[in-house]
Amino acid sequence: MTRIGMGSVLTLLAASAVANAEPVVVRTGEHPGFTRLVVEDAGIRAWTLGRTAEGYALRLSPGGRTFALSNAFRVITRQRLGSLEPAPNGDLRIGLSCACHITPTEIRPGVIVLDIHDGAALAGAAHEKPLPQPGVAEIRPRARPVSSPPPYDWRTVDRRPFEAAPAPPLEQPFVAAMRQSLVEQLSRGSAAGAVDFVEKTPVAASAAPATDPGANVRILPEPGYGISVLQHDPAKLTATGAECPADERMDVASWLDGRPVAEQMSAALSGLTGEFDQPRPEAIAAAVRFYLGLGFGAEARLLLETFTFESADRETWETMARVLDGERQPGGPLSSMASCDTAAALWSVLADPPTSSRAVNAPAVLRAFSSLPRHLRQTLGPRLAETLMNLGDLANAEGIRQIMMRGSTDPSAGVTLTEARLMMVTGEPLPLADLERVKAEPGSMSGEALALLIERKAAYGEAPTADDVLQLAAMHHEARGTRLEARLGRAYRLALALSGDFDQAFARHDLAPEADEDVWRLLAAFGPDSSLLEHAVLADSDPRPPLPQATRQALADRLRSLGLEASADRWWRGDDATKDSAAIMPPLHFITQGTDEVIPPVPAAGASGADRPEDEVRATADDAPQAASASQAVVTPEKAAVSLHHGRNALEESVRTRQKIEDLLRPLR
Repeated sequence: MTRIGMGSVLTLLAASAVANAEPVVVRTGEHPGFTRLVVEDAGIRAWTLGRTAEGYALRLSPGGRTFALSNAFRVITRQRLGSLEPAPNGDLRIGLSCACHITPTEIRPGVIVLDIHDGAALAGAAHEKPLPQPGVAEIRPRARPVSSPPPYDWRTVDRRPFEAAPAPPLEQPFVAAMRQSLVEQLSRGSAAGAVDFVEKTPVAASAAPATDPGANVRILPEPGYGISVLQHDPAKLTATGAECPADERMDVASWLDGRPVAEQMSAALSGLTGEFDQPRPEAIAAAVRFYLGLGFGAEARLLLETFTFESADRETWETMARVLDGERQPGGPLSSMASCDTAAALWSVLADPPTSSRAVNAPAVLRAFSSLPRHLRQTLGPRLAETLMNLGDLANAEGIRQIMMRGSTDPSAGVTLTEARLMMVTGEPLPLADLERVKAEPGSMSGEALALLIERKAAYGEAPTADDVLQLAAMHHEARGTRLEARLGRAYRLALALSGDFDQAFARHDLAPEADEDVWRLLAAFGPDSSLLEHAVLADSDPRPPLPQATRQALADRLRSLGLEASADRWWRGDDATKDSAAIMPPLHFITQGTDEVIPPVPAAGASGADRPEDEVRATADDAPQAASASQAVVTPEKAAVSLHHGRNALEESVRTRQKIEDLLRPLR
């Protein structure tokens, strides 16, 4: 008969569980400056990343896992990630095709993010070392003790006689403090009836003299006092230590029944007042809960403002009403409740989201969201998923989207917008046809769909239609004072820039100040020379906008191609540019948009235009409009037909360009 040890049995059970597990999900995405890999599996207990000859290797524990890699290269190129394959020992081999390094991050248990950045890693990084050779360690059960030690009895005292103890040379101050504390505690115990002081009992002459220092103290168990520590379940406490509201106080699904809405409304709004028009608190509370169940936040708040009555949930209902109307309430009654294990976590995230996903009880949020009526899931789902995405919790945002799709065959507008935002974050192609469908529907979600389409066009440099620009302007005007105002304002500025109207794009800075970097990026990449001369040629007194290095270099390249060395140097090096900038910035070549012609940079005789002959400077500046017109000489057939309006715009642009060049040449004459 073969004997199998307990360690072998545990090893076999672990191997069987891993073999029956689902493949580990591996998702990829391309981002500006890095390529992202997301390895996600709830069964991951530990992981290690190490260097290999081809790149890196990711080792998961428990090992022996399989990986879902069929769609790994569907949305990314092989510019950084060269290969992705499982190793025979269960590791995930990550082959690099560039001089890159990986920065690993575990955003939460079971979700590992691997970002591939260009360049070398930081010196001393732990994941830059090779992985150790895999081995199987036998799991041995811990030996049980033969006998348990006797329980500790705090009432027992040391029976050693005082004569055997050495006398302290001098009493320290802390000893006196301890004695005083002991006397005070014994006094409180005596007052509470837990400690009783008794006289010393007489002893026989033959007996040894009593030397027990605690012989005159007796512990009384009769009153029934127990020694314990008051403990609370952390899941039932808020971040400030208060008690979390119970689920029954926010059970929105129970506030409606299966009757038609009109019938329920008639019953809910009848009998709000009694004799002498006195408010009936029970009836008003039921009507408020009914409105909240329908999603009518403004109506619920109107009832609360109209009738004055006492209720422990009055402030909670008002906050829920604001949430249903798309508002936030920082510092409100539901703040700091995102960690609760009740439905309060859901409404707290919507009313006053925390700054970190670690402060969110995600299972409680998903559970409470799943129990909402379907119409409230469609209303609150997009905002909740977007909030979780802003906190970096993409997995639970995807869970919200899946809950929204439950019970429906076709995706709703909210589901489509949530899916599009998730795909934009992960670098996947947007569902353009679905977004166009949502854009054509009436309601506020059409504006969000149009804003997402403009964001996508800005990423690829595609010009929007004139109807889209006009529609954005109208939607932004109607959305003033709402949560969509800032989002539509940003989309409107991007649409103006993509349409070539950079004057208005820069002038409407008040609509979305955070869009300045994108407007400058679009100017450097697609703006006409006239707009470039108007906005990128800065005066000595003008401060240089704080832009990313890539945008500043693109602006410098465009200006250098026009022969404006001093302006290019200022974008390249800053306000302290000197005349030796040509030796620092290497000469670049430019490809004319729409053609395959490579145009060399304008040769620089000196450090700047001031060091070259006046005729050469004038010739270079006079050739700039011709170079600009030559770069736009090749047009597609659909752009051949222009209107009178476009011709007038081209004429005005030519006049502005000539005036700008005249202003630049005036100091040299």
